[in-house]
Amino acid sequence: MPPQRRRCPMEVGLHIPQVGPFARRDVIGRFARAAEEAGFDGLWVFDHVVIRKEQGSAYPYSPDGRLGFRPTLDFLEPLTLLAFVAAVTSRIRLGTSVLVLPMRHPVLHAKVLATIDHLSGGRLILGGGVGWWKEEFEVLGVPFERRGKRTEEWLRLVRALWTEEWVQFRGEFYECVDWTCNPKPVNGTIPIWLGGESEGQLRRVGRYADGWLATAKSLPVLEQRFEIARQAARSAGRDASALTLALEGAGVISSETMESTAEHLESLARRGVAHAICLIDPRAYGEAEALIARFGRDYLPRLHAAAAARP
Repeated sequence: MPPQRRRCPMEVGLHIPQVGPFARRDVIGRFARAAEEAGFDGLWVFDHVVIRKEQGSAYPYSPDGRLGFRPTLDFLEPLTLLAFVAAVTSRIRLGTSVLVLPMRHPVLHAKVLATIDHLSGGRLILGGGVGWWKEEFEVLGVPFERRGKRTEEWLRLVRALWTEEWVQFRGEFYECVDWTCNPKPVNGTIPIWLGGESEGQLRRVGRYADGWLATAKSLPVLEQRFEIARQAARSAGRDASALTLALEGAGVISSETMESTAEHLESLARRGVAHAICLIDPRAYGEAEALIARFGRDYLPRLHAAAAARP
């Protein structure tokens, strides 16, 4: 049986130090244990394989279209990092926000993800996206065009590998017939939350996923956008009420921003956000453990109460 975790109406997660001088095993280990001890609910990583000298395509989630860090900094591979974090924690959930699904082969990654889930005791969440960086697809030898349809097949095949003994899958992009993949996920499958803002991606959330991993970009129209996913779920004969609403980039935690971030998270809880992913201000990583402990002590109970009070 997986370890018992505290459950609450709203969960709050943190991004792990993954890029730059704090992306070290000692720092990450202390950070992860501190987050678990303080009562946070998730530890999250994001995904790039390589970084280009000249970026090319614009990053859609920043005002200037830039990634926001120097390309020569250390950038830890996300799934390897989660396997390490699984070994130094016991209860906190572990997630990707987001893994670029069509850049990665579904058969190999069904195995990798199920292994992390197995070793962590069923704590993994797969946050996935279709990707935006055409040049990164090209260097990996994966077509950028039709990546949405490729993602749909990816999701169907991975689900089959996690839930069926002998897979019978024939698609346009992938074929897997009379193969099995073990171990299976601890809880029968792994929750999949899809990121992305387009109507096509929101419909994929409803048809194939367990939740929507929204960004701050969607906040003005959060409920309306989420309804697109719920309607797609209903049209596919799925339970729309079972879809999780999560939010990436929900707030920055530092000594100066702690109160304002908590107030913002309270408003998100009242709007139905089930899991909010925050960032410790990278300029404050030197005091991250103290900030984590303080936020857990002084603010998490308030956030849980706000979520419980929502209509």
